[in-house]
Amino acid sequence: MILGIDWGQRKIGLAIAEEEIAIASTLETLENDNEIFERLLEVAKEYEITKIIIGKSSHLSQDDNVEKIEKFATTCMKKCGVKIVFEEEMFSTREAHENLKKAGKKRISEKDDAESARIILQQYLDNH
Repeated sequence: MILGIDWGQRKIGLAIAEEEIAIASTLETLENDNEIFERLLEVAKEYEITKIIIGKSSHLSQDDNVEKIEKFATTCMKKCGVKIVFEEEMFSTREAHENLKKAGKKRISEKDDAESARIILQQYLDNH
């Protein structure tokens, strides 16, 4: 199984997919707090994760976050013991909002992180 992550300073969206089936599904949104790596390790064990895809923007205005995302990825790789791959995430949040509105969902801001992770993971699956 592959885990997709949309990293945020406050929240982290998760999505999951079987590589052979290549269809990503939202999983959950976690608080980005002191226990985040322990919870990610639990998810990695529960779903037998073999690879983690983390969204990272190549847009110049996101330079501050790129460093934080790379640090997060390094720690995540050490704690979970699986390969980390970065995938372009530009406009994933905007697309997540549009998808959730079209689906008639309420409280979009509570669901957009997991949907963004699903979009990032699906993009990775489509490209590979």
